Amino acid sequence: MNYFKALGLIFGLIAFLKPFYMHILPWDENKFLEQTYAEKRPTWILPVAISGILLVCFTWYMELTTEIPYSIIITVMFSITAVKALVLIFDYKRFYQWVAGMLSKDKGKKIILVDILTGIFGLIMIVLSILLF
Repeated sequence: MNYFKALGLIFGLIAFLKPFYMHILPWDENKFLEQTYAEKRPTWILPVAISGILLVCFTWYMELTTEIPYSIIITVMFSITAVKALVLIFDYKRFYQWVAGMLSKDKGKKIILVDILTGIFGLIMIVLSILLF
């Protein structure tokens, strides 16, 4: 299995299952998000975000140094995750306000919409990984 297929399947599966593990399993996901994204940026965010950016950089390295057909599709789709990592590093306060705003209105229903869209994105990634590689 090549790197891009593995990346697409693993990342796609995690994203695809997000609505399930965040909203179908019996637990308080809104309280979890409030604790995870506290007003003061938690110390774990910087190393995780930097690791994510490094993985995106490695993916681009693999894209540029290998000749695997259609790998650019997975590379670009995976690179979208760098946007969140960059926001968490450079503008955490705005990210916190966005999450807190979604949690405070309609009992967090907008969070559900974001997670459903994430699940759809994950499904697309899985299907493309299977069909292209």
